[in-house]
Amino acid sequence: MGKFKKLGIILTSTAFSVGVLSPIAQASANGKESPERIEIQVASTETNVTKSTLIKQLRTIFPDKFNFVTDNDFQTGRGHFFRDDTTIRYELSFYKTINGKDVYGSFTFKGDDLELENFHYQPANIADAVYPAKYSEAEAQKIAQDFLNKFPNTASYKLRDDGFGFGYDININRPLSQPISYSFVYSPTHSGVPISDQQVSIDVLGNGEITGMYRNTEAITKATFDGLEQKKNEADILAQVRDNLAVELRYFIDYNYQTGDRNVKLVYMPASGFNGVHALTGQWQTANGFSSNVPKTKSVEKLSSQPLAPRKSGMTIAEVEEFAKSFLKIDPDKAKLQIEMVDERENENGETIYSVGYSYMYDNGGSGSSFEINKATGEILQYHDIRREFTKTGDKETTISKDAALAKAIEYLKEWAPSYVHEYSKPIDDVVLDQYSKQYHFSFPRVVNGIAVVGDELYVTIGADGSLGSLSINQQKIENWPTASKAIAADKAKASYSEALKLQLQYAKQDSEDKQHFNLVYSPTFGGNLFNQIDAITGEWLNSIEESKEQPVISHPTAADELNYLLNQNVLEVKDPASFNADTAVTKGEALKIMLKSMTYGYFGPYGEEGGKQSFNNIDSKHPLYAIVEQAVTMGILQPAEQFAVDATLTRQELAEWYIRALRLENAAKHSDIYKLNFADAGTIDPKYAGFVALTSAMGLIDAQQNNFNATEKVTYADLAVSTIRLARALHDNNSSRNYYY
Repeated sequence: MGKFKKLGIILTSTAFSVGVLSPIAQASANGKESPERIEIQVASTETNVTKSTLIKQLRTIFPDKFNFVTDNDFQTGRGHFFRDDTTIRYELSFYKTINGKDVYGSFTFKGDDLELENFHYQPANIADAVYPAKYSEAEAQKIAQDFLNKFPNTASYKLRDDGFGFGYDININRPLSQPISYSFVYSPTHSGVPISDQQVSIDVLGNGEITGMYRNTEAITKATFDGLEQKKNEADILAQVRDNLAVELRYFIDYNYQTGDRNVKLVYMPASGFNGVHALTGQWQTANGFSSNVPKTKSVEKLSSQPLAPRKSGMTIAEVEEFAKSFLKIDPDKAKLQIEMVDERENENGETIYSVGYSYMYDNGGSGSSFEINKATGEILQYHDIRREFTKTGDKETTISKDAALAKAIEYLKEWAPSYVHEYSKPIDDVVLDQYSKQYHFSFPRVVNGIAVVGDELYVTIGADGSLGSLSINQQKIENWPTASKAIAADKAKASYSEALKLQLQYAKQDSEDKQHFNLVYSPTFGGNLFNQIDAITGEWLNSIEESKEQPVISHPTAADELNYLLNQNVLEVKDPASFNADTAVTKGEALKIMLKSMTYGYFGPYGEEGGKQSFNNIDSKHPLYAIVEQAVTMGILQPAEQFAVDATLTRQELAEWYIRALRLENAAKHSDIYKLNFADAGTIDPKYAGFVALTSAMGLIDAQQNNFNATEKVTYADLAVSTIRLARALHDNNSSRNYYY
């Protein structure tokens, strides 16, 4: 079942770029780009694994979890494998609607034993996962551990808390109406030391449901390991690393995948070109193995000192099709090229892009893919060569040198994307030949103000024979770059790194001919994090190194939990939580800001670029709350008027109107004559707010106080915190938040 024939397969290109990795992982100056992974589908005649076999395996692993799914509900995909891992994978999935709610699951099984490699599950009922969640993080971690224990050979796995995993807990806004989810990453260990390049991640919802798992592990029964008894003294290695520590400025693009928002930060990161130190020899760990000499990162060196002319300005669809026939040509004896479509679209930068779909048909199957061309410049933006998958001549090809491959990569960039090259530098990090794909993977960082940018690179892969394997350009359209003149001194940042420096012992396997040996390595961490950075403007760590210390909290007799939850979720901004008085009246502007941040991902606008939209005369595009106010208008919470009293105290009846508008029940609230207000002070409620007050009270969003609604009284931060949490629950229960994820 684990064998396959090389004939009769269909190739599907699913290249994974560095952009799939967590932003913090990208930020490592010493990080090695993830090579592209090509999924190769196996023809149905090549495997005897049936749908019923997969369902039986699923029900064995999850004996009670998916009883509501019948065998007929399941769908299967073709088996597939990868160039770098020929173990065949099999897919099983289902999709159902239960009580009007979508429920789905997808599962991938691996190898002869049908080991569960990954799965994702969306349950129907997630109400108990919305704050306050049924399970705490500690309780969820126990659930994850119990699930991990169900799998064989996992007794040695340990939880990782150093950011070295599949994802990273980035400090961003999240709509409070969304369920709380916890993610835990485990690594296998040898003699108690974690193996760095193998992990299992498990996702647990706040209601205790396990909703996802991904495994990246392999059998180590034949592996050999450096002995712990031979390792050098940790204090000596720590001094060695500290003596060779250096920092440099980089621009870091923090990309929010949920909103598409890009935030640029100027950061200090380590300028050393090493990943760690060999624990036995004291040699430096680099992308090219271990070195006795201290490796340093290369300085910025632009690919071209002057802008180059575009390849061809203003290409037409007809010209693109003719170009594709020439660019994708192949020996007709090996395959037949078919141009299937040329699609025209606009990308996120407002540029018109042509997407060319094509396929190669040959005797025993076919391959399909697409590539992209910029209409204005005629330059290639995305391309992956799939021809080499079915035209290989053998494994004994002559391999060009790294320098020769780099020269070819630059040559291809100047040929196919010349107008970009003057903005990019030669690779700063070292590159090696990937032993699996037999390709060099080059990353050319963008340069702005003489500073390399993390998160905006040109990617080029070069085959062992010098051919172009792939080219990827996704330049970020960013106008405001922090100025280096406002950065703290490099010596100050270096001192912070030096003070936070600790070492983590782990096993790492080098990309070399010996695939079975694991080296013992001391890896530097900063505040317990392998990939931490310092904000060059504020001097603060992007990820706190003081998490182990007791954090200041807001005290309040009735609303402490809600206030601190909003604080931890970045909804409430407080400079000094310990001295914060939550009984202070909140202004309309501040209340609106808190409310919208609780309902969205915190990205507002930019409305100033849309023809000068202005809903209130006193809130123009230069006002600090302009984007928030305009977002509230877009969401229907505010109605355009002459003025918006940003600094006025918010009253309880005004808050009631906002909440009902947020729930989109304003039409019902307008019929105030149908509501009977049983409050003792009902006569003090402005008639125009009567329906809004009645609905918020009935829904439990705002409590009465001794049978008085106190409609004209101030709203305090404590009041707002409690009612904001209740609004989030109401949004979730009514599914009203689905259009608010800005």
